[in-house]
Amino acid sequence: MIQMRFAKSAIEQEEGMIHLWLQIAPPGGVQNARLQLILPAGLHRSPNLNGAVEDSSGRIWIDDTQSVTDLYVEIFTREPVPCGEYSLAVELSYTDRDGTGTSVKQVIPLKVVSEEESVEIHTDEEVVRRIKELRLPQDKSELNEYNEYTPAKLIRLDSNAMSEWEKKYRVEGAKIESI
Repeated sequence: MIQMRFAKSAIEQEEGMIHLWLQIAPPGGVQNARLQLILPAGLHRSPNLNGAVEDSSGRIWIDDTQSVTDLYVEIFTREPVPCGEYSLAVELSYTDRDGTGTSVKQVIPLKVVSEEESVEIHTDEEVVRRIKELRLPQDKSELNEYNEYTPAKLIRLDSNAMSEWEKKYRVEGAKIESI
């Protein structure tokens, strides 16, 4: 029902950042599907990168529950976190066709490492590729469609021409003739 993959095998303890790819496949016909990430102390997250609706408590609302939904979240540290293995929980809550409320919780381990150990971190290339694609526009014409550029006004300067103000306030220097 919930599959989770990190972009890296670990997060750095200080100024660390990692992306999480969540694949949610709730049973068809559910209503009020929402997802809550429960992070250990010291770890924080940004709003989801998909632009899905989130409420003030950080619950992500999932509209289309008929198909698999991909969500991407950036997790980071603000201050140094002790090294070790932590647990990150994801809870999916929804109401099924019969009106019964259901909650599914899944836990994934997350390793926090020191700067010296960070050289051993491996990346999941598929997650990295998906994050990069998410940030790029789907079509280059889409970029031109929303950006409006107005032509710049061209100003030409003629070094021989003087405006009325220049003529009025110009001070001509004395010509020095060589003897």
